[in-house]
Amino acid sequence: MILPPPLRPGDAVRVVAPSSPFEPAALEKGLEVLSGRLGLRPRMRNDLVARRGYLAGDDARRADEWREAVADPEARAIFCARGGYGAMRILPAVDPAPLLARPRALVGFSDITAIHAVLNRAGLATVHGPVVTQLGRAPDDAVRHLEAVLFGGAPRPNAWEVPALGAGLVAARTIRPGRASGPLLGGTLTILAHLAGTPFAPSLEGAILLLEDVGEKPYRIDRCLTQLRLAGALDGLAALAIGQLTSCDDAGVLAADIVREAALALGVPAIEGLPVGHDDANFAVPLGARATLVAPAPGDEGPPRLLFDEWATRAGAA
Repeated sequence: MILPPPLRPGDAVRVVAPSSPFEPAALEKGLEVLSGRLGLRPRMRNDLVARRGYLAGDDARRADEWREAVADPEARAIFCARGGYGAMRILPAVDPAPLLARPRALVGFSDITAIHAVLNRAGLATVHGPVVTQLGRAPDDAVRHLEAVLFGGAPRPNAWEVPALGAGLVAARTIRPGRASGPLLGGTLTILAHLAGTPFAPSLEGAILLLEDVGEKPYRIDRCLTQLRLAGALDGLAALAIGQLTSCDDAGVLAADIVREAALALGVPAIEGLPVGHDDANFAVPLGARATLVAPAPGDEGPPRLLFDEWATRAGAA
């Protein structure tokens, strides 16, 4: 797996909108975080704010914008303005080769799960983290964590210690005890399920699968998990890491219960309650890079946690 090098203050970064349109005010607040708080120089096309129904402009605009961002010789990262829907429509235009030749971090989540899947499958690690329109309302600890993930400097984590800032995350509970290491893959459950059966679906054998979602009723969560299971996508999974299931409960049925049942049926180490997903406190995680999941049994020391093993080694990269 190729790890993009850490960012440095003053770096130019591209902002793209491969999915849905957004409110300009939310974008401006996020850009202030990128430039003022993180010291980066965001650049974007004039038509970034384009709208075509539920898309940020037509497919041709969004695909051209992606290719232009990737070809920018000065940009050292690509930040997505918003998720929503639409990234799957331009996947044929997402050529991983230029990013493999000159690695840069892709930052985003939600609908951007589709692009993460393509790049991770090709061998590039990416960052599942806040989109720009979410950054303006992110709490300070989530921004500081993102800074540590992007700029490096976090110590290499010890699998039996609480992770330092940027070196991992603590979860709320153990679903099934155990410990496993492997590439961290995944993102939004609905997008992963919709990729099943396409040439863009990630191979999850031996992986730690990260799942989160928003606004999906429990039966839809069940349907997505069942689709992945029936497609064989969950065969050989090493572990399961569950993030936020935002606004997914319905009529007294908890989405977390549906996921727990599926996790126990898989028989792999599993944790839940990671601060990753559609809540404002969306903490960044490196996808594609090797990680360790620790799910303590009752009486074991330390909290359930996800550690960014391989990502921490890139701190000294050029």
